[in-house]
Amino acid sequence: MTLLRDLIPIPERVHQSDFVLRLTEGVTEPERTLAEYVVTDQLQRCFDDALGIIEKAVSSGVSKAVYLNGSFGSGKSHFMAVLSLLLAGNPGARSVVELAPVVAKHNGWMEGRRFLLVPYHMIGAVDLESAILGGYAEHVRRLHPEAPVPGFYVAEHLFRDAEAMRTRLGDDHFFAALNESAGGAASGWGGLAGGWDASSFEAARLEPPCPFGKAA
Repeated sequence: MTLLRDLIPIPERVHQSDFVLRLTEGVTEPERTLAEYVVTDQLQRCFDDALGIIEKAVSSGVSKAVYLNGSFGSGKSHFMAVLSLLLAGNPGARSVVELAPVVAKHNGWMEGRRFLLVPYHMIGAVDLESAILGGYAEHVRRLHPEAPVPGFYVAEHLFRDAEAMRTRLGDDHFFAALNESAGGAASGWGGLAGGWDASSFEAARLEPPCPFGKAA
């Protein structure tokens, strides 16, 4: 007798998150994303509308804020993943038969353009600010490690000021003043209090910024 489990894979446990695509994974696994996606007539119109809004923002140079609303599991992340793949020029996304009219309509202004697409996954984030700013910084650092650190990491200015002071004072006076101002264990700096030298300072200076909300 043929059992159902012999015909299709049946998981032993199923969780709610198993039915939801994470946007961060959807854009990095395009083959899987597109293989599981079905473009309906309504979705075709939605892609046309979304690309139309982006085209207007690009042509006018004015930002357009848009949000996508839908219940849990309704396909919001999947939609955004496919939209991101279209903007990135992914051949698989642009060859989806049901999306051919949309691609043909918008290909003129998309052709040759490069978009910085920043996918976010908000589940588990400490707060909105840490997820958006930290996620942006981490994404840019991963794609363009040569790019300067985003301006919202205000501590970078402190390091630049410290470098200038170190050059002006010399290492002996600079680290003596730095360790004196650390204030000892009661300062809240723990093992770093009073322990700065050239090696530890350089290590801290070269350490890449940690995304907001994540422990260093």
